[in-house]
Amino acid sequence: MSDDKFKLLEERKTRYLAAMNLEKPDKVPIRLMLSEFSAKHAGYTFQEIYYELDKNIDCVNKLLNDFDLDTTGGAPSLWWASLHDAVGAKYLKFAGRELDVNTQFQYHEEEYMLAEDYDAFIENPTEWILNTYMPRIHKEFAEPGSYRANVALIKGGIGMLTQLGANQKAWGTWAPEYGGVPTFTAFSKAPFDTLADTLRGLSGIMMDLYQRPEKVKAAIEALIPHNIFYGMATSGGEMEFPLFIPLHRGAFPFLNPKQWKEFYWPSLKKVIEAFWANGKRTLFYAEGNWTPYLESIAELPEKSIVFHVDMTDMAQAKKILGGRFCISGNVPNTMLAFGKPDEVKEYVKRLIDEYAADGGFIIDAAAVILADAKEENIRALIEAAREYGVY
Repeated sequence: MSDDKFKLLEERKTRYLAAMNLEKPDKVPIRLMLSEFSAKHAGYTFQEIYYELDKNIDCVNKLLNDFDLDTTGGAPSLWWASLHDAVGAKYLKFAGRELDVNTQFQYHEEEYMLAEDYDAFIENPTEWILNTYMPRIHKEFAEPGSYRANVALIKGGIGMLTQLGANQKAWGTWAPEYGGVPTFTAFSKAPFDTLADTLRGLSGIMMDLYQRPEKVKAAIEALIPHNIFYGMATSGGEMEFPLFIPLHRGAFPFLNPKQWKEFYWPSLKKVIEAFWANGKRTLFYAEGNWTPYLESIAELPEKSIVFHVDMTDMAQAKKILGGRFCISGNVPNTMLAFGKPDEVKEYVKRLIDEYAADGGFIIDAAAVILADAKEENIRALIEAAREYGVY
């Protein structure tokens, strides 16, 4: 690593960590989660970044070279389509397969866990997943224990290790060659989201809240230790940078406040507190509107989260959580896609003037940035943050 790149890496890292610790760094950190936008910027089709790991990673090379970002979330595609093809995944559609080469992947939601599966799931989640869930959502696992299913398990395991190895190797380049700093170094989910996203689905879980609420609670309790373990395992022992939890079904009005306090919050709070007790901060990526729940979120240990603002009332977030947790966000994605650079700069200046003065603030888009964002608006965001975000 050259002296210049080492200095840049240390400056960005120090800036990012200081903000998360409620301090005033030299500048307001810039953190952008650039997903499919990265493919457009690099000149690749979505099919290429979903299927070719080297091109997926090269998108980040170009981002780090072309944009002054303090942190990056890594490669733009979470999904290596070849891995899912190898096991016959039914729940994802990819560009170049079912979709046009430049159409973003789609998740096909169904009730992959049936109402009658609750008892078996609660009794032994891992056994139920292996024997029932995996065959239900993967064509290659249709006959558990068969030669074809066993080979698919091997292919899936090797594929996952290949993808993880490629990403790990890439970080060995992004840090020394580009001064790249990771946005997060681990991943987990809210237990309710684990149950409601890919198991019961939205329609299934909403019916369950009324028809079998005690089963829902028991299933969530069964998931808590798994989600804690998964988060710490994916950290690989790294404790400086946060763990990422994208929060889905907890936004208002998916659940009403009574349901949120009864079904969503208790388990999520336990998971976050367990991470913090083990020395790991959570990037609380609050997708949608979380304004009604800010008082409850303030119950978490000080500095244990970075609260990310999407559609939450920014003034209320600052009033209730400011000085207790770092706050990040909330430049609207619609503005980045359909607005003009001057509008973006004005919005960023206002955010910094109103919410960043005391430190503990990170500028970011409201949500993950997709291909509809305009490059001139991304550059305007960065330019405004650097111009106005100096302490």
